[in-house]
Amino acid sequence: MCGTLVTTAIAERAEPKPALSGFQFASVLVLALCAHALYWSTRPPDMSIFLEPWFAHIVHYGPIAAFAHPFSNYEPAYLYLLAAGSLGHELLAPITIIKLLSVAGSLFLTFDVANLLRTLGAPARLAVFTLVLPTVIINAALLGQCDALWAGACVLALAAMMRGETVRSLVWCGLAFAFKSQAAFIAPVIIGAMIGRRAPLWQWAIPPAAFAATLVPAWLAGWPLGKLLMVYPGQAALVQFAGKLGNPWIAATIFADQASRSYFVVGYAAAIAAAIAIAALAARSIRDRNALLLLALVSATALPFLLPKMLERYYFLADVLSLVLALSAGTRPAIRIAIAVQLASLISLLTYIYWYHWPYPALAGAGFAAAALAGMLSLLRASGIEALNQPRAASLSIRSA
Repeated sequence: MCGTLVTTAIAERAEPKPALSGFQFASVLVLALCAHALYWSTRPPDMSIFLEPWFAHIVHYGPIAAFAHPFSNYEPAYLYLLAAGSLGHELLAPITIIKLLSVAGSLFLTFDVANLLRTLGAPARLAVFTLVLPTVIINAALLGQCDALWAGACVLALAAMMRGETVRSLVWCGLAFAFKSQAAFIAPVIIGAMIGRRAPLWQWAIPPAAFAATLVPAWLAGWPLGKLLMVYPGQAALVQFAGKLGNPWIAATIFADQASRSYFVVGYAAAIAAAIAIAALAARSIRDRNALLLLALVSATALPFLLPKMLERYYFLADVLSLVLALSAGTRPAIRIAIAVQLASLISLLTYIYWYHWPYPALAGAGFAAAALAGMLSLLRASGIEALNQPRAASLSIRSA
């Protein structure tokens, strides 16, 4: 039901979308370069607390011997890249190498978005706008984080699943999870698509196998396997407050931090229910690429919106997918959804940077996230329910909204 009807709602265009001209493409690149330069010399708090000590450990022991024992609360996939970057420590400052790795991740993400746009039939050159997304710029040039790596792998997994390349998709899922556990935000759509395609049992083992493969080098170097497997549970245990993301739990962090912890189960139950519903819709929409995109965006927004203990960067995948929706669909509802998601994510980041101990601005982020979800559900409802009897009228009403 959700399948071809979602295409009617979000993919119809009054006319084909033109690709960027060479001048426009270059202008976006120059804007991205200037925006990155603006933040480049800024040192975020996490740099001296986490990233630079990890880098110093690698430099001291060497890029291989450094993995002989645990030295980070990240899984080793990112640490391998950090170890490779450490080879240039005599030429560049640690902060420069770390941020260059992050920018390389942003470029990787941009090529992945181009791949997804091409899969959706949109001009791949539009992916250059990824480099000027405020949250992408802040993530790389200011914070020196690696979220572009797991998000890019999720984008590639989604694009491959749309094309019916299930094995390739599942490998990318495992690699995404190897970088960050937030890759689970794409899981409902991937699981639903596998159910819809009646994937054989052996394919379900591919993501954990790909994840496990990334642990092998560190394990062989001496990092105990038990500790490698406990990195993500350990990260979750460290977060005790209700959340720092612009979602409903930010109100609990501000007004009832201790009391709210007894109600975390409500958020977990709501997220599980949402994930099941998304997977069910994805299972019935496996032949419709636009439907899978919209459902992936719903998943990447709804799960961090509903879950407690979410941190300020957890809308990152939704940022990217909302941009893809706006660029591929080109409709006003899609653009409004993208703007709302960007604002929710950006406000969360700015609150972390400037008002960490006074996070009231993140309440506005929760409002924008709720508005974005309402817009997404409106597209799903109009295309999947109202359009059953009057698909033409539903399509026209969405396009003119």
